[in-house]
Amino acid sequence: MSKQEKDVELIPTPPAGWKVKHGSNVGTSPGNYPKIDFGQNSGPHLVIFTLKDVPGVQPTFNADDPIWVQAGNASPTQPGIDTQITDWAIFDGGKTLVLLDSNSQAGDLSYRVKADGYAPPLDPIIRNGGSTSPPQSMPGWTFNEIATAGILVLVAFIAGFFVQRFFAAK
Repeated sequence: MSKQEKDVELIPTPPAGWKVKHGSNVGTSPGNYPKIDFGQNSGPHLVIFTLKDVPGVQPTFNADDPIWVQAGNASPTQPGIDTQITDWAIFDGGKTLVLLDSNSQAGDLSYRVKADGYAPPLDPIIRNGGSTSPPQSMPGWTFNEIATAGILVLVAFIAGFFVQRFFAAK
């Protein structure tokens, strides 16, 4: 799992509950579901939800309306997805839901999972730190290094053109 990804297991606990697990964080009721925390200036993140099977319960994400997401800490009561969730997709026969969270605004996003085959509401929280500005030191080349390399390539191309045109063309 990369720093920009959060794997979240959603495990039915019949008759009417869920266990939410990511990393060493585990919760078994709405009051103690672990929050998914994304730091300030940490950029966009993937959230990968995986539904687990338990004896007698094999839930799948609802193909048309798998999740509701709204700003704040109150459980969503109607369909809709906050604009910070910029895309989503379902994989693995309905067992995996992947969200892209832009993390562009600080604050909580409450979500409600819609699972077919198991009906109890599941409504934990994503805590966005906000702002997608990059960190102060980025790995790789700086703008000045890229510009210098580009100028050198351009000079080499022009020099090669003149050498070919005046000396090799005869």
